[in-house]
Amino acid sequence: MFRHLLGRLPAVLLVASALTGSHVQAQTYPDRPIKVLLPFSPGGNPDTVARILAQELTKTFGQTVLIDNRAGANGIIATEAVANAPADGYTLLYTTGSHVINPLLYKKLPYDTAKDFLPVSLVGVTRGQVLVANPRLAATNVKELVALARPAQSNITYGSAGVGNTMHMVAEYFNSKAGTHLVHIPYKGAAPAMNAVISGEVQLAFLNPVSAIEQVKQGKLKALAVTGSSRIPQLPDVPTVKEAGVAGFEVEGGWQGFFAPAGTPADVIAKLNRTLDEVLKAPEMTQRFASMGLDVAGGSPQDMAVHLQKETTVYAQIAEAAKIQKE
Repeated sequence: MFRHLLGRLPAVLLVASALTGSHVQAQTYPDRPIKVLLPFSPGGNPDTVARILAQELTKTFGQTVLIDNRAGANGIIATEAVANAPADGYTLLYTTGSHVINPLLYKKLPYDTAKDFLPVSLVGVTRGQVLVANPRLAATNVKELVALARPAQSNITYGSAGVGNTMHMVAEYFNSKAGTHLVHIPYKGAAPAMNAVISGEVQLAFLNPVSAIEQVKQGKLKALAVTGSSRIPQLPDVPTVKEAGVAGFEVEGGWQGFFAPAGTPADVIAKLNRTLDEVLKAPEMTQRFASMGLDVAGGSPQDMAVHLQKETTVYAQIAEAAKIQKE
């Protein structure tokens, strides 16, 4: 028996050492800058929210939290980089719905969405997207837009943050429900897509409220409808798509949140989650994000995992309804 225990001692010590190391790492974490990779270009709503949170985390941790924008390939470039990063809590991913949508669109990805990442914190959700148009577009409401865009040769274009992101998926779902032929023009992020609508390069976009509200208030864009089940407080006169006459159309808001590479110590995940929860639920932060159309979520990593599963189910149904095939 004694020999048997001696034989197992190295393994026992290894496990104990790993557990102790994890605990020590969590106690000292972070002791150097943290990099947050963002799969979008600067200026869009995820970028704005992420930078606000990075500033607050920098104050709390006493270590710089850097935002690293790596736009392109519908988020795959940044996401792959995080999947391959050391699992130590110093490289994180801040992303949106494209994270759960990509597996529905691509036959092969350079990472496994389910296995290569751990949820850290669901930052917030929005109450649907806002269908916005260039002010010069002849349509002033959804009914007029549908009339303009039903002919196959109408060539009314919409911008999105790339193939397969939520902006693209919702627009194609709109096409399927309204019988329209809106033409997709992908960009490298929500900000370039929004700017393209403002300039008239494209006519429409389904924007996150965080981006849409201010531009609508300034008259740079006009809001035709919101996609959720109810109107949003910041745009009370803008009807839902369903209210505007497109039967069966309803898509609730997108989400934003933090992930870490799989294998990141549980204590480090817990510390990140706890710190973010405290930052998010401070009254001034909740009010600030609410004014931008983002409802703070917070909660545990498990809460985020449940939300992601629901989102996967919803967008699988949208992909099927819009007849979007895997590439």
